[in-house]
Amino acid sequence: MNNDNKEGIKKIGELWNTDLNKRTIIKQASAAAGSVSLTSAQFYTPELTPETWLLPKSRQEVLRWARIYFNLEPYIQSIIMFHSRYPFSKFKLIGEDKEIIEYFNDIIDNERWNLYEFILQASLSYHLYGEAIPMGEWDETEKKWKKFILLEPELIEVKQGLFDDKVRFELILTDEIKKQVDDPNVDTSKIPEAMIEAIKSNKNVKLDNENVSMIARLTSPSALRGTPIIQCLFKILIYQDYIRLAQMKIAERHQLPFELWTLGNIDKNILPSDEDLENFKNMLNSAIQNPPFSMVYPPIVDYKVLGVKDKLLNIYEDLGYVENQILVGLGVNKNLILGEGPSFSNTKTISLNKLMMEYQIVRDTFERWIYNHVFRRVSEENNFFIHKGKFKKLILPKIEWEKSLRLDEDDERKVYQELHSKGFVSTKTLFSKFSNLDYDMERRQLEEEKGTIYDKTDGKRIPEKFDHSKDEVRTDKTVGTETGLTPPPPAIEETQSESPLPEMNIGE
Repeated sequence: MNNDNKEGIKKIGELWNTDLNKRTIIKQASAAAGSVSLTSAQFYTPELTPETWLLPKSRQEVLRWARIYFNLEPYIQSIIMFHSRYPFSKFKLIGEDKEIIEYFNDIIDNERWNLYEFILQASLSYHLYGEAIPMGEWDETEKKWKKFILLEPELIEVKQGLFDDKVRFELILTDEIKKQVDDPNVDTSKIPEAMIEAIKSNKNVKLDNENVSMIARLTSPSALRGTPIIQCLFKILIYQDYIRLAQMKIAERHQLPFELWTLGNIDKNILPSDEDLENFKNMLNSAIQNPPFSMVYPPIVDYKVLGVKDKLLNIYEDLGYVENQILVGLGVNKNLILGEGPSFSNTKTISLNKLMMEYQIVRDTFERWIYNHVFRRVSEENNFFIHKGKFKKLILPKIEWEKSLRLDEDDERKVYQELHSKGFVSTKTLFSKFSNLDYDMERRQLEEEKGTIYDKTDGKRIPEKFDHSKDEVRTDKTVGTETGLTPPPPAIEETQSESPLPEMNIGE
């Protein structure tokens, strides 16, 4: 027995004599007296897991990963394209001053730039990279925007001081940009002087805050930069890639069938000699090199082909888990992407209402950007104001989208149509519920059709408030007590002075 063991047994004896309550510990110590091993304390943090070390560290790398997965993963590309396009539709500008509306229409839709197409591009950048950074080109002479372009988020650095309300934008100069400045074939007169000075001093180019803005998908109230929606899927996508790599390695190993030729029969004690094996191998090689071939041999040869069957991993359950994580992370269900299941018109579930609410938030965000960074400066520079007493109000056109994001809009329209038929809602209010109907235009067209072959009711189809040829107001006798509402006061009944037009067949 060595000295270390003797010392250990001596200490155990002392503990036994001093405290009988520790005998359980003493027994454990005596069992381990021969060899004691120490292990480090174990702790967990999500920042130190193996897959976390594989995640991108810089913002440029995060955006690069987002672009790669968007280009290579069909589910991700389809969902993000759906998210970026569905909230928006064609729109028109409305306002009281027609000349101002026409002025704005010329700004947002001309041969150089179209606002609707730009919104779709900015929305794709917003959902893919977590932010869209527009930069406008302002015309000081005509006091209006010439066009807007989207800056690459990877090349923009956003800064803000601790006590500074304004955000500063700086362009990161890449080697490609620097080479263009030094290229003798490039007209340097069109390059801003600030960029040339920044290249010489090896600094970022400071951008004008009047022309540059940002629409960001913020996941933290104090964040300066937006977060790509794909970033929450990076870990699950790494897991998916490892599964596919393992499957590809197996498939690559067995991509060509493995032929197994067996000679002899152990049960019948028929064993080929080395010479027989060599002759059979030479014959087989000669036959394979001259296809097609046939072999005649005694029943002591067995031939098998070993392929990938039963060799590949069963990864369908794992891929199903990954697919569900992608759908959850991107906030949709499978039926919405594949076009299966019920349609929007007969489905009003909580999940669909939640999705429409998210789309409405995105639309409101872009609307706010249009009002504050496109329309506002044009109105201020051109003094588009109206005076109300001591105050003046800036004139901004209102955006009216052709497509509504409300699932209950059809039901609401039916209610307004019923109220209008009973005389409790004005025609102008009813028309406001249909974005494609213009109140003044419909009034003019109804008056033009009066007395034509399309008017089979002698003008009574035209609302009396539009018909200036009659002094009396026609009473709508359908207003009653079915709805429990108080009908409007009766008006003077008009006398029919003209006989109705006879029914006509246009084909006659």
